[in-house]
Amino acid sequence: MNVSRRDFLKGVAATGAVVSVNAFATKVSAETDLPIGIQLYTVRDKSGKDFKGTLKKVAEIGYKYFEFAGYGGLDAGELNAFLAEIGATTCGSHEGYGNFIKDIDSVIEFNQAIGNPYITIPSMPGHVRSSIDEIKRFADNLNIIGYKVKQAGMQLCYHNHSFEFDKVDGEQTVWDVLFQATDADMVKAEMDVAWVFAADVDPLTLMQQWGDRIKLLHMKDLDANRKLAPVGEGLIDMPQVVEKAKEIGVEWYIVEQDNTRPGKDILDEIAVSYKNMVKLLS
Repeated sequence: MNVSRRDFLKGVAATGAVVSVNAFATKVSAETDLPIGIQLYTVRDKSGKDFKGTLKKVAEIGYKYFEFAGYGGLDAGELNAFLAEIGATTCGSHEGYGNFIKDIDSVIEFNQAIGNPYITIPSMPGHVRSSIDEIKRFADNLNIIGYKVKQAGMQLCYHNHSFEFDKVDGEQTVWDVLFQATDADMVKAEMDVAWVFAADVDPLTLMQQWGDRIKLLHMKDLDANRKLAPVGEGLIDMPQVVEKAKEIGVEWYIVEQDNTRPGKDILDEIAVSYKNMVKLLS
């Protein structure tokens, strides 16, 4: 099921999961229609100490769509109530491969309950990348997981780092083997722009090659020292990335910055990314 962003938001609004009239929504009403998300791993150091307080500050910056990487110990009902309180909703989540192996039903049930359209596996176990056979076995499991996720009304994705562009047989990359071996409907891609660029692969070429397999983008940038930087403050041609993403039907542009630059506060960093993302998508 390819859930359009428009249909997803209509469905969330119908369930009352989003507060339509509050101070935050009024302040940034024009901006909240833009498909800009935030991967909350970005603020893990702060949210680990104060989950609700940190997410409230993220929402105050302007981010209204959260991609989760942990839920602060809240159950689905508590999380939904809190998101409604701050005028935010879910655009995705990262769930480790091991979570699916351990208890796939619980993972699916929780993500259904928070109205999540996309569940992404953030990486593969280290041993998988060692051979084509291991990658194909992993791909088979992703197909099974993806089928169950789709039956529950959601979409499974896989998120890349740079190692997926290493060669495993002298010619094929881990990415190529994985996405050729997975069903195009069961397993989509969350393409991390910075890690693609860091692997010396052109993000535009990869998007052109894989088209609508890529439904989510992790928007992050690299500076002249190849260090992570806010979106639009580095070397990557973000306007061209966004133009190509629109062409192939990317649904969500999700800001992530794994590490803070020296002397910077991560909330200030993601505020710069948000400002630049609004300009790119407006």
